[in-house]
Amino acid sequence: MRFLRLTATAMMTCVLATSAFGSGFLIPEQGAKASAMAGAFAATADDPSAIFYNPAGIAQQREIAALAGTTLINFTNEFVGDPNSPVTSGVEAKYNRHTFNIPNMYAIYPIGQNLTVGVGVFAAFGLRTDWADPFPGRYISKDADLKTTSVQPTIAWQTSDGRFAVGGGVEYRRARVILNANQMRLNPFTGRITDVANTRLVSEYGSDIGFNAGILFKTASDRWRFGLAYRSAMDIDLEGDAEITQIPTGNAEFDFAVSRQLPPDQPINTTLPFPEIVSLAAAFSPNENWDFEIDIIRTGWDRFKALDVEFETTPAASFTREQNWEDSSSYRLGVNHNATEHWDVRFGFVYDENPQPVEAVSPLLPDSDRLGGSIGAGFHAGPFIIDGSLLVLHFKDRDTQGRNPEQFDGLYQTDALLWSVNLGYKF
Repeated sequence: MRFLRLTATAMMTCVLATSAFGSGFLIPEQGAKASAMAGAFAATADDPSAIFYNPAGIAQQREIAALAGTTLINFTNEFVGDPNSPVTSGVEAKYNRHTFNIPNMYAIYPIGQNLTVGVGVFAAFGLRTDWADPFPGRYISKDADLKTTSVQPTIAWQTSDGRFAVGGGVEYRRARVILNANQMRLNPFTGRITDVANTRLVSEYGSDIGFNAGILFKTASDRWRFGLAYRSAMDIDLEGDAEITQIPTGNAEFDFAVSRQLPPDQPINTTLPFPEIVSLAAAFSPNENWDFEIDIIRTGWDRFKALDVEFETTPAASFTREQNWEDSSSYRLGVNHNATEHWDVRFGFVYDENPQPVEAVSPLLPDSDRLGGSIGAGFHAGPFIIDGSLLVLHFKDRDTQGRNPEQFDGLYQTDALLWSVNLGYKF
């Protein structure tokens, strides 16, 4: 029971936790132009990715258009053990290197002079934590993978003078998770800690339906623009299977004792809470060549107070684990400069708070506040649009301060590079 409880806790906590891309497991980089402006886009919202950032923005776009692209993410995470810890003193570990592909696609279709409809496909939440072998914390997590996909049909309307717009969409979101972790025990015959089993937890896809809504307001001169966007919270029920495989140690007597204690493969289920997101933005254009925007984004992680996990075969292993996350804020500044007739140059800055209390920091949860800078460019000629960007994120060093429940204490250091590109066409 203790083995199964520990393993399932690891899986579900990882599902609900760390990402190297945004607070919690949010990935807000869903358009190259917006990413070049560090995500400060809810008051500009002037390309089809407005479906994600502020759906009211598609009302001001009066041409049929399609936009598709991806964000490629590379990140590094290093762990240095606490020199005063009997468990992690002298331990150093790193993530395996991966390049993560986060695609997005949008299409819009204006109707008359005031109405626009569209649809977006994106993956705004996700994570991957994959520690390189041999990892001393593999009893907490070796590898975890959360994937989501959202489809959002959207409609927006603007006044005839174009000064006010409102829009919204229904979001259908799917999610699934895979976790791989080991169980380690003291071998009484050798006096050493030994790997005795591997647990692979695989969920099927679960889904839920939410919504995204927004408004835009422009002054008569069009120099000032204001945006407000809201994405609803969701709860996705996940059902999965635990596959538990014994790892032979070479000692038949010890292996037999372990086999008697390992739980059977069995179904497991829980509910994955996704936060609500509120974006408040203001943009200013002093002239036709410069645009400045600042966004404040509030993410409602405080609804994640506890994790309830249910086991179907051995209900005695079911448990509730306190999490006590807090709401977090992100502050984003973006600049767009119309350098030539066909070229735009962009840059931005971001400060992103993490929602995670220090007690939860572990190999599953190395989240921290982060600082970032972005740069990018856009090319537009006739119906063609090409946007590209680079966002560099530095995570503040996060120390467990000797408060990790599994006594896996130490310092986590994380950095990330996010490359985004989008190709667009106006019909």
